[in-house]
Amino acid sequence: MDEAYNKAVEIAPNVYWVGVHMENDDFQCHTYLVVDGKESILIDPGSMLEFETVKKKIESIIDINDIEYIVAHHQDPDVCANIPAFEKSIEREDLTIISHSRNFALIKHYGITSKHYVIEEHDYRLKTRRFDLMFLTTPYAHAPGAFVTYLKNEKILFSSDIFGALEKNWHFYANENYFEEIKGFHENYMPSQDILNYALEKIEKLDPELIAPQHGSIIPKRYIPKVIEELKSLPCGLYIEEEYKSSLIEAKKKEQQYAQRLTTVLDSMKNIVAITRNGVELTYINQAFFEFSGYESLEEFKKRHRSISECFLEYEGENYLKPNNGENWIERIIQNPQKEFYAIMRNKEGANVIFQVLARALEGEEYLVSFYDVTDYEESMQLVHIISRMQGVYFIVTSMEGVIESVSRSLLEALGIDDFKPGKYNRKEFLNEKDYQSVMEHIRNNDTSAYEVTIRYKDIVIPVLIQGYFGMINRKPVRVTVAFDLRETKKLQQRAKEQEMLLMQQSKMAQMGEMVSMIAHQWRQPLNAISAASIQADMKYRLGQLSAEEFSKTQKFIQEECQKMSRVIDVFMNYSKGDVKEERFYFVDIISLVLELVGPKIVSKNIALEKEIDSQFEIYGSKNMLEQVVLNLLVNSIDAFEERKTQKERFIKIVTVEGNRIEITDNAGGIPQEIASRIFLPYFTTKEPGKGTGLGLYMSKKIMQEHFHGDLYYEQTADGSKFIL
Repeated sequence: MDEAYNKAVEIAPNVYWVGVHMENDDFQCHTYLVVDGKESILIDPGSMLEFETVKKKIESIIDINDIEYIVAHHQDPDVCANIPAFEKSIEREDLTIISHSRNFALIKHYGITSKHYVIEEHDYRLKTRRFDLMFLTTPYAHAPGAFVTYLKNEKILFSSDIFGALEKNWHFYANENYFEEIKGFHENYMPSQDILNYALEKIEKLDPELIAPQHGSIIPKRYIPKVIEELKSLPCGLYIEEEYKSSLIEAKKKEQQYAQRLTTVLDSMKNIVAITRNGVELTYINQAFFEFSGYESLEEFKKRHRSISECFLEYEGENYLKPNNGENWIERIIQNPQKEFYAIMRNKEGANVIFQVLARALEGEEYLVSFYDVTDYEESMQLVHIISRMQGVYFIVTSMEGVIESVSRSLLEALGIDDFKPGKYNRKEFLNEKDYQSVMEHIRNNDTSAYEVTIRYKDIVIPVLIQGYFGMINRKPVRVTVAFDLRETKKLQQRAKEQEMLLMQQSKMAQMGEMVSMIAHQWRQPLNAISAASIQADMKYRLGQLSAEEFSKTQKFIQEECQKMSRVIDVFMNYSKGDVKEERFYFVDIISLVLELVGPKIVSKNIALEKEIDSQFEIYGSKNMLEQVVLNLLVNSIDAFEERKTQKERFIKIVTVEGNRIEITDNAGGIPQEIASRIFLPYFTTKEPGKGTGLGLYMSKKIMQEHFHGDLYYEQTADGSKFIL
């Protein structure tokens, strides 16, 4: 034997063989050391026959007290016998033994006192300062709790008994004839060909650069594929005896039947369930995905995509997963368990659907991922947690008989009601006869359009713009109404002395109707969510399970939602007050505010929003006025898509052109040439009667001319419209 192997051998950067060559012994046992400062790792420390030599080799590289972890791939004495001796030598209270729970049941009999690191309780991973270790179970190869260790970034596999050999003439590195040397070991120590192949398939997917077994020789990259391929067809263990084959085949059939039953259960689930490797390669997905996407099979999907993340749609927000952004999106979910993550995907009908995404690590680099459709919930939750406290926007929930079950706190304060109780009041008490009949007509016709009524209580009168929907709370049908306070708007209308101001307010009223429509569109089942959350919190509180962390998380979420809604209300109030303060501002800030209003509606209408906006594009004038212009143009585009019922890929594009130009383009079909010259005239509209005032474009052009010393133009495109500011 080469004298070089009497010393520690570095087989890769910071990875050492510190084993012992036993003369005249076919059964060579190897120990490995992974050096990482005070977090160094000893792998399969060995038997007492080797302890002193292994210890000296370690001390020639590092201080033995730098070892924090000892990996025991199975429970046999050739791996574990000298662990107690190392415990005495390593003076660390945090010394930790890493193994499978099945192994610890036997390892304890060596008298080991160190902490246990049970791999299945830590998602089969360990991360030190420098290294990322993965633990892959290889049950019954050769022990029940057997596993292998993989240095992920270095691509080194510590394979335990797999690839081990009985060698009369031991050599450190394997050669092209290594299979002949490992054949005898595997025939006798591996229970069956199926068990061995199960382990080999896991290892093959890792594509290791170097394999370091506990017995035999270290295998370089160039020989690994050949050795794996030859081992796959090697009969071993029970398969050597012919009489066992029939019973083993029968057991295998039962295992396949169980797998089929499991697949049947997963296919019956409504949410999408997938198994993916490395967050990229899709290895399984249930029937719910095919019903959602329209793909016939996983094979058909893989012809177009490698990862399901390629189907994610772009959407702003740190909690939304992005398409094809190069990061391991599943790792992001697992490493941030306190956050909720969402993904938007398009279904086979072309509609965008919002999913909450949950992930759990399996063995190796495989992950189980679930997608829960929360489209209605997410649209509702943008408002439901905060609208009750906002001034100027209210909700009222009534039974089918008109009994008021719930109402915004802010509306109660505005009316001076401090003794409200569910069931105490009826909607009729707050409306005159004319308004009451108008409300009842909308309810009978299930009319969800916005309209104006006046809420009256004692000497308090509040004109409101309302919109209502039917919903279910605790399995009980109810009427949910959203109301926008028009008092400030009415005051402005009364003070308006010039026709231009009246036109401005009419235009704003129309836009506020659009805004209320947008709010109501997002609000389909909010009170169901509130009821469910309230019941859950109440139950947890009564059972003593409502933790401070859960309470804090709920409070934080409500505060964040309040801030979002506050910005929306600010936009409303600015319109009502008619603030024309001139200042310098960035156009990107205008877009952010406007998209808080129309963004959800754009998504729900399956319209792609494209932005090419220079973040330094600066404007001087009234922010409020420009917000009104941009909002009007975006709403017109959305309405145009709906009127023409176009099914092709829809888009709205907003571009800033160097200098002093903004372009808003869509592919909604455009405006007929014969009427294009009249679109900026007052009271001219292309919309159906009752759906437009004909003031939006007129006022937008006036604003651009009078407040920005500019203009607003229209151009017909090949398949839509372009408005130029």
